[in-house]
Amino acid sequence: MPDVVVAFTNLRKSHPARVGGPRAGAVALDGVSGDVLDGEIVGIAGPQGAGKSTLLRLAAGMLRADAGVVRWRGLDTCPPRFAAFVPSHALLHEFLTVREALQFAAVEGELRGASRVAVAELWAVRLGLAQRLAVRVGQLPPVEKRIVALAAALQGTPALLALDGVLDGLDPAARREMRRALQVVAASGVAVLVGAADLGVLAGVAHRAALLRAGRIVAWVDPRAAAPRDALELAVGAPRVAAARLRRHVAASCRRDGAVRVPLADRSAEEVLALCRAEGIRVLRSRVVTEPPGRWTVP
Repeated sequence: MPDVVVAFTNLRKSHPARVGGPRAGAVALDGVSGDVLDGEIVGIAGPQGAGKSTLLRLAAGMLRADAGVVRWRGLDTCPPRFAAFVPSHALLHEFLTVREALQFAAVEGELRGASRVAVAELWAVRLGLAQRLAVRVGQLPPVEKRIVALAAALQGTPALLALDGVLDGLDPAARREMRRALQVVAASGVAVLVGAADLGVLAGVAHRAALLRAGRIVAWVDPRAAAPRDALELAVGAPRVAAARLRRHVAASCRRDGAVRVPLADRSAEEVLALCRAEGIRVLRSRVVTEPPGRWTVP
């Protein structure tokens, strides 16, 4: 069974009051608990100001909580190079090539000699950067810049990666590329804690996710069930009979309004319509709709 890499219990953290602001400090976290296992991707979803960045920095050993306990493999203090934190917009020297940026990160991590080169090239290959080593960072698309920042953080061989917003603001193709990179990292045994503004971007990559609101975890979510899903809605003459015939092949349901709905998780809309023709079902109208996310599960 995987070991617990980092565990946090009843964390509380307030930021100091600003000059001219409220007298009391703003509460960032108010009794947050959770853990991350070896090779696990755990998401923290919530709007701006919910406390995601504070929690990620606490988990990475960059901040100290006002109250509560953080343990790194059972230790009260975070060991050197045990965790790496990557902010939403990591600053990279854009005049460097990808190879130079990774070597620079290795020097910063106090790695030396042959091991530095070996680690740099290892993660370049794993994360799909092998063909981009001679390209300057400033010439890369946004998602590849984020992957370079990810590879740079891995030069110190951390046991935990805390990533703030690496999936936010990407188009679908770029998001799939970043998800693949995170899955490669987790498959190597590294624990990943990733913050996201939108719960939907964690679908397909996070094993579980916490929904954070005003410094509190209000729900633990299965991102696969929480993601919106497409379905094909059919208007047919005999909906109950049609749904029964389609259930021989797909998970069809008959709604109260008489429409037959078929989830498009495993089949395309064209394939479902072909099944209707094969079963002798006359389709009067059809449209693709987006089903709402599944229910949140509170522990």
